[in-house]
Amino acid sequence: MKDIINTEYYLSIRSKMIREFSAMYKGARKELSLHFNEGKIDYLQQESQSDYEKLFEELPYIGGRKNADTINLIMGAIALSIIRPLEREKLTDRQIGKVIYEAFNGYFEARPNIINRIVGYIATSKFYAGKMKKQIELSSRRKYEDDFVSEYVESEGRDFDFGYNYVECAIHKLFKTYKVERFLKYVCLGDYVMFRSFGIGFTRTQTIANGASFCDFRFRRRGETYSGWPPDDLPEWSET
Repeated sequence: MKDIINTEYYLSIRSKMIREFSAMYKGARKELSLHFNEGKIDYLQQESQSDYEKLFEELPYIGGRKNADTINLIMGAIALSIIRPLEREKLTDRQIGKVIYEAFNGYFEARPNIINRIVGYIATSKFYAGKMKKQIELSSRRKYEDDFVSEYVESEGRDFDFGYNYVECAIHKLFKTYKVERFLKYVCLGDYVMFRSFGIGFTRTQTIANGASFCDFRFRRRGETYSGWPPDDLPEWSET
């Protein structure tokens, strides 16, 4: 039954997933042009899309539309499919990481600014906070072993409005399965791109990808967010 649910859900959104992949790869192509010619980039994109389509039936089901974090897992799968063909090329991990960062950057820059800002407004609303608290409570029950597990953090007068601690990461689990977890810290930089485009103030001092026991997401409804690249001065960052 579990495999049937997995297959049915992801196949039901197959067209959307392909569109999201194509939108992400546009940003990747710009960075890849520093290393390869157009013909080679076309080949790499075809390899990535083929790899991505194979993931449809392999992605773990974590609640589908009922889980707001499902889209994060899907975006992680897109990043994974971009990374795997690049592992065979003579690029450094950091160069591949920059490709992933630019894939996220291009994806969010291409979206209408008004749409990004509306999403940001909704994501910081009290209504959405209430919805997320319910989802977080459900995640703590660990119904889906491959899901995210998180905790809501009240500001209590501190220098943020609200926060989440992710104590388990579905993308980390996915990357670990495919033995590419060393690239996850670059995928995490996409959060800076995303929240910056949403107009949300976002900070983080540690991530599971960089060896911490949890990721500490902190938000201000109005505030500045670092671009995310170069990452070297980020509190969360580690080259090891």
